[in-house]
Amino acid sequence: MTESVRIRDLSLPELEAFVVERGDKPFRAKQIYQWLWHKGASSYEEMTNIARDFRDRLKNETLLDISERIEAKPSPSGTTKLLTRYLDGQHVETVLIPEENRVTVCVSSQVGCALNCDFCATGKMGLKRNLTSGEILDQLRYVREISDRPITNIVFMGMGEPFHNYDQVLKAAAVMHAELGFGHGARKITISTSGLVPQIQRFADEGHRFKLAVSLNATTDAVRTAIMPVNKRWPIQELVQACQTYTEKSRNMMTFEYVLLDGLNDSLADARRLIQIGRQVFCKVNVIPYNEIGGTYRRPPDKRIEAFLAELSRAPFPLTVRWSAGQDIDAACGQLSTARLELEESS
Repeated sequence: MTESVRIRDLSLPELEAFVVERGDKPFRAKQIYQWLWHKGASSYEEMTNIARDFRDRLKNETLLDISERIEAKPSPSGTTKLLTRYLDGQHVETVLIPEENRVTVCVSSQVGCALNCDFCATGKMGLKRNLTSGEILDQLRYVREISDRPITNIVFMGMGEPFHNYDQVLKAAAVMHAELGFGHGARKITISTSGLVPQIQRFADEGHRFKLAVSLNATTDAVRTAIMPVNKRWPIQELVQACQTYTEKSRNMMTFEYVLLDGLNDSLADARRLIQIGRQVFCKVNVIPYNEIGGTYRRPPDKRIEAFLAELSRAPFPLTVRWSAGQDIDAACGQLSTARLELEESS
């Protein structure tokens, strides 16, 4: 028996080839693609401008439903965490973050993560598997269904290391950007990495217009290696050089993400070293006071955060601060899906 084609995993060129192989015109693929993503169709019956006999053929030869939305957990702050389950029973989480001037969706790219960053809940799960492009895109489709405002920004900062799933992440980002897909501007889509230098260089060489964010989180190799093992392979200065390549080729400003951990990377000396790192790259720095997940790491006291930010404000680059939103819904990466999995395994 022939396995059904997972139609949501097909790019537009792949969908065109699929349609032509079945004796129809390439424009039919554009109609299906638009229904899948731009119009958010959940059934073939909704695709009313496609002949019924071809819709019946699609039902017989393709698999349309590759995931389901099983939980949406809102916070009083407005942040909503959404849990998606896939055909193999694996879960990922997606976070909807409404703010005054924008609405951001944080999507996951893997089930778990292999990089084992010491302060990250997802890292404690280990890597289960990569997501396909369609599985990534379904997260955005579901969030769009529950959001009462249009989505303005998309960030690949959820579960997983996006550049460990490079091809599927870029395939999904292309659909997010495409006019017949979700239609988001390329510079409204940000792909985050913990510092995989070869993939950053590839990203730059391929000329993608999507934005880049790098989780830096320390200003010395000793500290960064202790909390982010990836630094053993690509230390800070090598990472900075790759970021320079990206900004020079793309002409995009990139972002250094910096999670503040009490007593570890939050001193005035750290702030000064961070300024020296940032001076080397066309960048902004986004400081994130740690969202505690019950482990050994702690959020710095407010006075220490304020002192760090005051020192960092002397920098020549833009500075933003992302105060934790949705702590009451376990908004730290990996927490909701882990809790749900543990509940199901014990039942």
